[in-house]
Amino acid sequence: MANRTGTRPRASKRIRATPKSAARAPGRAIDARAARERAPLDPSSPVPLYHQLRSALEESWRRLEPDAELPTEREIMDRYAVSRITVRRALDELMADGVIRRRRPRGRLRLVPPRVHQELNRLRGFFWHDALAAGHRPDVRVLEVGQGAWPEINRHLRLPADAQCYRIARLHASNGRPLSHQISYIACHACPDLRLGELSGSLLQMMEQRYGRRAQHAEQRLLVREATAAERSLLQLPPGSMVFEVDRVSYDVAGNPIEYFVSALDVARFEFHTSMDAAPEGEGPDARSTSPWLPRK
Repeated sequence: MANRTGTRPRASKRIRATPKSAARAPGRAIDARAARERAPLDPSSPVPLYHQLRSALEESWRRLEPDAELPTEREIMDRYAVSRITVRRALDELMADGVIRRRRPRGRLRLVPPRVHQELNRLRGFFWHDALAAGHRPDVRVLEVGQGAWPEINRHLRLPADAQCYRIARLHASNGRPLSHQISYIACHACPDLRLGELSGSLLQMMEQRYGRRAQHAEQRLLVREATAAERSLLQLPPGSMVFEVDRVSYDVAGNPIEYFVSALDVARFEFHTSMDAAPEGEGPDARSTSPWLPRK
């Protein structure tokens, strides 16, 4: 169609602006948000490049949820413009320090949740209070309740070899992931009307509230060993994993055993802490007088 001047108008052409970054790297989209969040790495710095990368990754992942999937090596290389060797060196350090992990040898990297700082000298609330203090959401699931006679267990509880005990197996979890497998033993005569609904909390608290037996003292042993097949299955650990084993006997105010438990804990999820004071010479209890694991004098 002609206009008033008698000439046909030219067809308009839309021109799409091309970002400079796209011109520099044709065919590769640039994530603007990632570019803004990316911490600068300085190759001229005396700080090794892999160490700079490690710091940048830790800062970037700080806001992620525990056990979140992390970027692949290729994604890290592209984002920070570094070599695969640099990326692997940084990731190796993070894995060695327990910051990240792989569930399988060639699986995706995941962020390791913060460890539970376990107070070795905490008598009650062995798992629950320390998990809450670490920002976890603790949960206890009762796996099995049985009854029988275990001569070696009865020795810890100072019972005859054929005395009947309850065996209570429980799984402690945090944020939906299992942390420890605990088996507790309590003499049947000490709690004849044991209720299943009371077993998801503190057994020592239950013994005090229902039967008036207050825990006053405990003897405990800590060791590291390889996880059994059953423990690996319950704790979702790969073959060859190690666990902390905690054995404890709790005693009432009269010095009589209340509970014996053995617990297997994922070594990657726990740190142990204890405090001690120097008692004046000749004062303080002698551990050998009560410990079931130390030889008698």
